[in-house]
Amino acid sequence: MGLRVCIDIGNTRTKVGEFLNGDLKRVHVLSNEEVIKNSMMLDEMEIEALIVSSVNTEVSSHLDLNNKNYSTLQLDHATPLPIRMKYETPETLGKDRIALAVAAHKIHSDEPTLVIDAGTCITYDFVDAEGTYYGGAISPGVQMRLKAMHFGTSSLPLINWQKEMKGIPELNGKSTISSMLSGVVNGAKGEMEAFIVKYSENRPNLKVLLTGGDAEFFEKELKNGIFADPNLLLKGLNEILDYNLHL
Repeated sequence: MGLRVCIDIGNTRTKVGEFLNGDLKRVHVLSNEEVIKNSMMLDEMEIEALIVSSVNTEVSSHLDLNNKNYSTLQLDHATPLPIRMKYETPETLGKDRIALAVAAHKIHSDEPTLVIDAGTCITYDFVDAEGTYYGGAISPGVQMRLKAMHFGTSSLPLINWQKEMKGIPELNGKSTISSMLSGVVNGAKGEMEAFIVKYSENRPNLKVLLTGGDAEFFEKELKNGIFADPNLLLKGLNEILDYNLHL
């Protein structure tokens, strides 16, 4: 049996997941420039089927998926899904949020699940125990909040969050930088906790999954029982691909 390949093309980077018999065997993380320069990378794999989720049409066009000898699927709002949608504007829904919702229901198929994607933006997506997706919320991510304070004022510095990621900041910042970090990081943590509490109302068995670039950091800071999975989106894409192959 060949590989099932799942490709997530973002604004600046691309993740390629290789699945065999339903298990994620390997993940490639590439800059979009690398994908454009090495558009033949797929020809080096023994592929059975492939799915692409892309927010960057320039990059996805370089993959040249026409006339392949295996099944290909490009995720969009009309793609059949193994969950039900109750989203009023599915054509505007991010493909990443679709895949995360599918992955959440696969992992916790009989329980309500909240997915928090802590990346450029922080997204919240809710799927009930029956597999119905209800939408969620979007707010600025940590680095975006720091940038907003710098570019929206005349005196606040631009802080690189990745370099400052050393643990949850003290509430009482004792410098401008530590005060900004306290407001942003403790604010993001408090926001996540508030969403979890609100979604948990009348749902004592609510499950919470974290993903995204800042997921590992916040997993350590939030209460026990919340798990981070950096490859949750790829796993959701694989479920969508498998569902469509069996239609």
